[in-house]
Amino acid sequence: MKSDVGFIRQREEIYYYKAVALPINADHEYKCIPILVERMADEFWAALELHSKVLALRIDLHANDQEMKNDAIEDLLRWLKQDLKRAYRMNNIGHVWAREFGKKKKRHWHLVLLLDGNILQNSWMVIEKVKSYWELTKRNGEIKVPRNCFTQMIRGDEDSFDEAFYRSSYLAKERSKFVGGDRSFGSSRLANKAKLKHKRKTIELVV
Repeated sequence: MKSDVGFIRQREEIYYYKAVALPINADHEYKCIPILVERMADEFWAALELHSKVLALRIDLHANDQEMKNDAIEDLLRWLKQDLKRAYRMNNIGHVWAREFGKKKKRHWHLVLLLDGNILQNSWMVIEKVKSYWELTKRNGEIKVPRNCFTQMIRGDEDSFDEAFYRSSYLAKERSKFVGGDRSFGSSRLANKAKLKHKRKTIELVV
């Protein structure tokens, strides 16, 4: 398991999904939203089906305009994925994001990127790309990077998966969501690609 610095878990619960015990950042007072935990799990598993190593990277995006819509983060993701594909021939890039509101932080998004860890082993380059786009090109607001912003997951290494999933489960927290008419959560569709890949392998074995 690889990460940037040591990480201490403040709270933890086990959430069971598809007969798998998932460690999440929650307790009896600090709740997570079940369907969001499950959507995240499907994307994490799919990412590891498509890549033997996955770099899970979290970035927080703050808005200058408190009326800013989710289109801002969706536009960022489209641009970033095209850029990474051009520069590194990187495909099957996953993501999950959660939009939140707070008295101090106001409107902001938490974003977790699921990147091919065989191509990228650290996060600084992607962070700089996102920062340049969000702060300079679009002038949407400010980028903040958590102290423990990335974890390298390795297929078959349960500890590395659990560490990355626990950290990312912060996005599924119940507090600060569902204010306004827009969606509060979005994700890629890697799970569909992984199913198609599995189906093709099955057909090849039968043939």
